[in-house]
Amino acid sequence: MNISATSFVQQVVPAARKVVFKPAVVGHPIQTVAELRQQIHDDLRRQHPEWIEPGGESSMCDFYESRLSQLLETCARSTPVGVA
Repeated sequence: MNISATSFVQQVVPAARKVVFKPAVVGHPIQTVAELRQQIHDDLRRQHPEWIEPGGESSMCDFYESRLSQLLETCARSTPVGVA
């Protein structure tokens, strides 16, 4: 992982962990990674309506969701069990 990706992951992972344990703004606390991904999916579209194409698809949101997943998976593989 390059330095900028490592820096990004070091900032995002702790923030994501905090989000997991905080209640959602309009719903229940996030319990699973699937719920966190869904919240990120929804929030990206809500925060960037200009990225949404007429059919409801968003290649930009899809890219960000995919990249975040890759970075989190890389971080999870490189972080020893019991650390973090």
